Amino acid sequence: MTALARRHDALNLAQGLMWLPPDPALLEIAKEVFSDSTLHQYSAPSGVPELRAVVSKLSERFFGVSYDPETEVTITAGATEAIFAAVQALTKPGDEAVFIEPAYDSYLPAFQIGGIHAHAVKLSIQPEGISMPWADLFEVLSPRTRLLLLNFPHNPTGRVLHPEDVSVLEGLLTRYPDLYLIVDEAYEYMYWAPDPMEVRAIPPRSVRQSSLLRERSLIIGSLGKVLGATGWRIGYVLAPADLTERLRAIHQFITFCAPTPLQVVAARYLGEKPERVLYFHQALLERRRAFVELLRAHTNLAVIAPEGGYFVLVRPLEKTLSDQALAEYLTCEARVAAIPLSPFYGDGTDPGWLRLCFARPMEMLTAAAQSLGRVYPAALPSAHPNE
Repeated sequence: MTALARRHDALNLAQGLMWLPPDPALLEIAKEVFSDSTLHQYSAPSGVPELRAVVSKLSERFFGVSYDPETEVTITAGATEAIFAAVQALTKPGDEAVFIEPAYDSYLPAFQIGGIHAHAVKLSIQPEGISMPWADLFEVLSPRTRLLLLNFPHNPTGRVLHPEDVSVLEGLLTRYPDLYLIVDEAYEYMYWAPDPMEVRAIPPRSVRQSSLLRERSLIIGSLGKVLGATGWRIGYVLAPADLTERLRAIHQFITFCAPTPLQVVAARYLGEKPERVLYFHQALLERRRAFVELLRAHTNLAVIAPEGGYFVLVRPLEKTLSDQALAEYLTCEARVAAIPLSPFYGDGTDPGWLRLCFARPMEMLTAAAQSLGRVYPAALPSAHPNE
């Protein structure tokens, strides 16, 4: 979609990355670190000790749950590498796993490469809300299932972890003692008030806050998302010591270590002021409100505002095209690029929704809503203007 957007000079709301400038304080620290000739060599595979300590403190501060930096925190080359390493660490060829679709596109390949039999269960995506498929999940789980891969806040739908989800998961792990969780929390701090017109964040929620789930989970985080610098490729994994040992045995033979100077920059930046993990919150909340409002004002598209993260879902009220054809059509005709949801399904399921990223300049969001409105106007003109 990005390549198509370039060809048609379209507004690119397809790419799921931040187009907002990083904190100038972060860049100043980066200049200092990169001028230090001693910080450009390999670091330990587990990560720079200062950054592991910072990650542990952030967990304690925002979730009330501590992890030992020495034995329970691992720094990785982005969250995608962390997911792959975690899957390989907890399974062997022939094992079974379950994950939720639509799904971030690295999940299924991680299972396939490891020779794991993966079962997908599908979220219910409706204009009135997004529901977890717990009943379907219970049907595919068995004593042979070793792994359940979850994602909160969810990409692409923005669905967050609810208290009732925690209760269900506790019941699952009690029933299946050999089952482990991998929870992709790349957008972990981005929990928003349910009403998109309310510019307010709410306290983030994590499975780690349940003692039972903490001991059976590998939590994946993304400092690239936190810093608004996804190209830096800094992720991390929080897990009990026994699971961490298994993870590190895989991680060291994939990337060995994340970029050393960038780890040091992140450690100094967040170590000075931990609240900097919330740096983009106000800007993202304002854009969520404004973009949803603009879409509702200019278009007749159905809109789902996210509970977390920075994606909005839209679809026409009547489906006449596949989501991929629709995404291509809007790129060419409205000059707005979106991501269709069908590639987030292993079997190509087409739920009809498109994902739009609102981590963009406000003027870009305004122009995108107006352009979409020319194709799907809010109020269709009367066929008989004199009536």
